[in-house]
Amino acid sequence: MTAMLKQFSFLILLQIILINITLFAQASKSKIDSINTIGYDEVVSNIEQSTKLFTENLEKARSITYPKGEGQALSNLALVNYLKGNYDKSTQYHIESFKIFNDNKMYKELSDAYGEYGYQLKRRDLNKALSYMRLAIKVADDYNVSRAFKSKLYDNYGVLKEMQNDADSAIFFYKKALEIKKANRDTIGIPYSLNKIAVLKANQGKFSEAYKYLNLSDNLRNTEIGNFGRMENLSFHADFLRMENRLDEAIEAYEKCMEMAKDLNYTYMILYCYENLTQLYKQQKQFDKALETHLKYTVYKDSIDNYETNTKVAQLEIAYETEQKNKLIAENKFELENRKQQLTFALVSLVLLVLIIIAVYKYQQQKRKRVVKEIEYKNQLQSTELEKKIVEEKLNISRELHDNIGSQLTFIISSLDNLTYSEKSNAIVPRLNTIKNFSKDALLDLRNTIWAMKHEDGDLETLVIKLNEMIQKLNSSLNGIVITVEKSIQGNIKLSSTQMLNLFRIVQESVQNSIKHSIANTINIMISKTVNGFEIIIKDNGKGFFVDESSDGNGLENIKIRCAQAGGKCIIVSNETGTLISCEITIN
Repeated sequence: MTAMLKQFSFLILLQIILINITLFAQASKSKIDSINTIGYDEVVSNIEQSTKLFTENLEKARSITYPKGEGQALSNLALVNYLKGNYDKSTQYHIESFKIFNDNKMYKELSDAYGEYGYQLKRRDLNKALSYMRLAIKVADDYNVSRAFKSKLYDNYGVLKEMQNDADSAIFFYKKALEIKKANRDTIGIPYSLNKIAVLKANQGKFSEAYKYLNLSDNLRNTEIGNFGRMENLSFHADFLRMENRLDEAIEAYEKCMEMAKDLNYTYMILYCYENLTQLYKQQKQFDKALETHLKYTVYKDSIDNYETNTKVAQLEIAYETEQKNKLIAENKFELENRKQQLTFALVSLVLLVLIIIAVYKYQQQKRKRVVKEIEYKNQLQSTELEKKIVEEKLNISRELHDNIGSQLTFIISSLDNLTYSEKSNAIVPRLNTIKNFSKDALLDLRNTIWAMKHEDGDLETLVIKLNEMIQKLNSSLNGIVITVEKSIQGNIKLSSTQMLNLFRIVQESVQNSIKHSIANTINIMISKTVNGFEIIIKDNGKGFFVDESSDGNGLENIKIRCAQAGGKCIIVSNETGTLISCEITIN
């Protein structure tokens, strides 16, 4: 019990060390993953800082051999270089990420990378963009990437098909993306798909259908907390009214949209509304208002340009400081999380050790009970088997006495009865001699039975000696018949008392049958080795008999029974050249 507890304690200690190493590696990976998943808005707002951050993240991922982190860092570097107009570098990073994702069988990431590259190519090479987008969808389909992920691919592919003026394909993929989002109850993503379909329908002049999809989107936007979605939908309403030439309503919608954009400080939408209002006032020939909105547009755009110019240097100057602060915050957070995980693991390990000790104790208790029950069961089984063997031995002894000694004594009694009632003459002497011989045989059978029963652990050599004694007596009293015993086995074989008695009786019965019935002049007893044990063969050169037609009077059935009881297989073959009786014994 003590040795087992020591072994369990060592295993627990080893497990603690391994898990601590694993936790450290996982924490490093988690930090790399958190940087790689920075939102698109943050990346676009801080391109230079993002470039530096993703470059360092790439180096960290490579230093700990983390393929997923390396591939995603490369994809992010491809994005920031695309936004900066460095298309060669962007392509290079994309290709490197493709190889990493493909080699490591990260097919979801590979599909995403193909899709992003295809979407970025849409204004430079539409055909190639379509090719990569199809490849992204194929990878996602082949490797059972989640349907929620594929909705993004379908949306972007629809945009490419719309740019190709293939409205039917575009609407097909928009609806496919919408179907997936509805199934996943993606209330944030659904309005985007509805708006894409609405704009496509409006461009086709199908305004009733366009408003149907836009109104569905409005219903979802109205449940959102912020105004960004409602502002975007209002811009679509204004666009549709302008396309329908409902100028006054369109102007009112753009003005409302611009006010919401100013509240949100959404520069793009403010400029978009000023630009459209200028065009609408021109259409209405309200040139003074057109000039006013155009001036506002110019002033606002110039102020933004000046702001961007003035802040470029500031961005570069604070980028390093911001990065260092973020790094310090991340490291402190990581250290805190690491300590928390170590404490949690230590507590879990302690609980686990206590549970293991309890489990071992319970197991030992159950094992002891099971061993006691098994011993009791084995004792009962052995007792039952012993009783069975005793009964079988009694039956064997009864049969021996009945079949041999009983029959001979019966003959003696009958002969004496006949002598009692016969006439007195010189013929009485031969009869008395016959009775004397049968009495000797009965005594000899009794002695043989007792001899076999006394030897609980006999062997084949002892059986051969006993057979030789029997054959020697027979040879001395027989004329014209030669009986031989041949043993061709090296070494000795253990036999039970039952086997010794039955094998002795088989030979005795077979020899007596040959003497009485076969008219043979030679009887050979051969003992030889077989693959699984040994074989005793009794062979004569007599006249033979028909085995299938013979009666039980010659003891053949008794020979078969004895051979089976000795654990053997009996074969009897007889023809005009002689008889062969074989008993093949298998030794376990």
